[in-house]
Amino acid sequence: QVPGGEGMKKLSLMFLALLVLVFGCGSTTGEKSPSGAVKGYDFELSSVDGGKVRLSDFKGKVVVLQFFGTYCPPCRMEIPVLEKLYRDYGGKVVVVGVSVDYVDGEPSSLKSFVKSMGVTYPVVVSDMKTWREYAGRITGFNTIPQTFILDREGFVRYYEVGFKPSYERLFRNAIDELLKEG
Repeated sequence: QVPGGEGMKKLSLMFLALLVLVFGCGSTTGEKSPSGAVKGYDFELSSVDGGKVRLSDFKGKVVVLQFFGTYCPPCRMEIPVLEKLYRDYGGKVVVVGVSVDYVDGEPSSLKSFVKSMGVTYPVVVSDMKTWREYAGRITGFNTIPQTFILDREGFVRYYEVGFKPSYERLFRNAIDELLKEG
């Protein structure tokens, strides 16, 4: 037996577990662009205004999706940044807030939250399939906020998990790059 062999085996298993935790252990089977970007799931979700919103409604535009919860302090910090982006870019960029508070349910108090936060972009209620397609399949993290930036063809080109004020610059850089692609 090699001295320290058992300890080394435990250390190797812990390292492997850490790699799985950080990078995930599944494969993505969705459509990919030549750059390897994953096609965004084309959801159809109920908006706080009572209508339906589909990702495909925004084909030809850069789309920013934010998965958020009304109870989440970083989500609340990110919302004004996304509102500013929505206004600054006008019709070239669409922001869609995707609430996870009421997954597969009715957004009883969500409408008042949206109004109190001064949100003018579309806000929808997530279902489990949409949450799994983005958080599960793309990031592998079960936390909010998660923000995805999709190109004009609907491919996820950038994402962030969590929020820091410095992300505004990252979001602007990503959006500007995607808008330059024409």
